[in-house]
Amino acid sequence: MTLLLIISSLVLYALIISFVPKKYNKIFIILSIFAIFLFYFFLGKTFFHGKHFFPSSENYNFIPCGNFYNLLTDSILNHKLNIFDDIEIKNPQTIYKTYERLLVDTSFYKGKIYLYFGITPVLLFHLPFHIITKLYLYDIFLIFLLSCCSLLLSILLVNNISKQIIKNSNINPYINMLSIFFIGLCNLLPFIIIRGFIYQLAIITANVLLLGTFCLFYYFINTQNIKKQYVLIFFISFLLCLSVGTRPHYVLFIPVFFAFIAYLSYIETGKIKNTVNCILIFLIPCLIYGTVIALYNYFRFDSIFEFGWKYQLNPGNQLHYNADIKDLLVSIKNNFFLLPNMNEKTIFSLVKTHGHKIGNEYIVGIIWTCPIILMLFYTPSFLKKQFKINFKIFSLISIMLFTIIINIIVTGFIGMIIRYIFEYLSIMVILSLIFFNYLYSRIQNKLLKYYINFLFTIMVAYSIFINIALLFCKENFWLFPLLYNTICNKVVRFLF
Repeated sequence: MTLLLIISSLVLYALIISFVPKKYNKIFIILSIFAIFLFYFFLGKTFFHGKHFFPSSENYNFIPCGNFYNLLTDSILNHKLNIFDDIEIKNPQTIYKTYERLLVDTSFYKGKIYLYFGITPVLLFHLPFHIITKLYLYDIFLIFLLSCCSLLLSILLVNNISKQIIKNSNINPYINMLSIFFIGLCNLLPFIIIRGFIYQLAIITANVLLLGTFCLFYYFINTQNIKKQYVLIFFISFLLCLSVGTRPHYVLFIPVFFAFIAYLSYIETGKIKNTVNCILIFLIPCLIYGTVIALYNYFRFDSIFEFGWKYQLNPGNQLHYNADIKDLLVSIKNNFFLLPNMNEKTIFSLVKTHGHKIGNEYIVGIIWTCPIILMLFYTPSFLKKQFKINFKIFSLISIMLFTIIINIIVTGFIGMIIRYIFEYLSIMVILSLIFFNYLYSRIQNKLLKYYINFLFTIMVAYSIFINIALLFCKENFWLFPLLYNTICNKVVRFLF
């Protein structure tokens, strides 16, 4: 009942804003975003190792892989790359059974234990922060900060792109306000925050870097200043390279951005020299950070292409895993269409998945949790129109669509896990809201607009309800059964 009252209040709040003078809209937007930030802080500080939230002089670690980036920080400062001392056991399966809880999802190679996860967060956050302050950053604190950045960048992309394609029309303040709460609560960001593992930190870091790249690309296609374009191209490439250091498959996005930037730079001026300059500028970060990643891999695994996947210690036995199209199809089916369970406390609950050789966790199909993504069926028609009238926007939307497809395929081969779904759902939500704003602006009939407003309100209210229900359901705390009987249980009783 409390949750229903909260959702009703959000809808009423958005409705009131539609009657407020436009000059005050920014104030209400800031207040709304701040409210979502408070919710994120509540999730991060309250539920999962909340006592170790803020930076501290203690190098606090927990299993599995909790704050392990701090171990790598200490290792680098001691001129080494392995995070644990040499181990006498030489067989990976034996070592996994012996040290299962401690070493799960680390990589074992030639008697040393390495961190499987990419080095970017250490170089970008942990190492500089520790050198300057002598304090250690904790996963959950960084996840909170980066989640706030992800929200801001998502809102920025939706608003900027929507305004450009709508042109003379303004985004409805009511729709805009509900969209902010929708992005903040319904794209699985709360699920990333509430579990402060290194896994979530790697994914949210890559997400923020990718969203930042999209924002820079948006400014690149909307500036005529050649020098500004050069600067933007450099940082687009730089952010992409950094993202590869968190999620290796993001390397597939680099050639796509490269191709569009090279082509756009040529049709903009028609000068080969300008295009060559753009290409060279784009390649500089690729060569610099690509060398860093290559050396990091080589010094650990004697191969510039090995990130540690083969030698990862977990029950999945990655070394002998062969990608199977069946795994991908099972993932797509369940990640999109798996129905939620019903229970007596939170109404909806997550479902344990089966059928994948590597990853099977508790999830629910995103069609049921985030129905706005059905707007993506409009993609072919939208791209066809933009190709003719605005190739720059066509380029941006095409790249975003490409990242969605690649993330679905790559993560689908690995497993059915909520944090993997977030990687593409966050972009899907952005595109869906952009398409909705575009189609909404083309409606002239006032009665039809009222009807669309009503349907959008119902959809947002439902999405918030089911996402909060799933967030606090028992199955979302499958790693921490004691937690459900304490703090989480109190929250569930309060909300439902």
